[in-house]
Amino acid sequence: MANIDILFSYPTDFIGRVIDLAEGKGPDPCHCGVFILDGLCQALSQGFVKSPADVYDSERHAVMTVAIKDIAAAESKAQELLGTPYGYLDCVNGGIHDILGKVVPGDGEFTINCSEGVTRILRAGGMDLLPGIPADCVTPADLFHALNSSPFFVQICLK
Repeated sequence: MANIDILFSYPTDFIGRVIDLAEGKGPDPCHCGVFILDGLCQALSQGFVKSPADVYDSERHAVMTVAIKDIAAAESKAQELLGTPYGYLDCVNGGIHDILGKVVPGDGEFTINCSEGVTRILRAGGMDLLPGIPADCVTPADLFHALNSSPFFVQICLK
């Protein structure tokens, strides 16, 4: 087992507030990324990228540490996903799943959003927190709540 850190950021702009509204009552994270490959791998409008590890230091965020079985497989998946275009429709799929409980088939790894990328990397590393839910339908809040109740959860650091 190896530890891996997952970043969750909270809404600060209009899009973040819309995502938070779709996720339900209370402040939920609207974005996530994974600290891997010596940086923060995350999906942004320019696609799935590796950013500096300290890019969210001045914003409200939480970092959750979880244990995964195969860090090499997780790193390989992260490397494979780099450069994948951003999946705007995947965000809609996640919203539909959160609001209506419906699973809308996504496009696989043709495009990717933030929580989909983290979910795919965790699954590659041997941790499937939301079995039966396509990665395309996972929101940051889904992932955050699933990690909080996971036996692999190690710690959380709020900033």
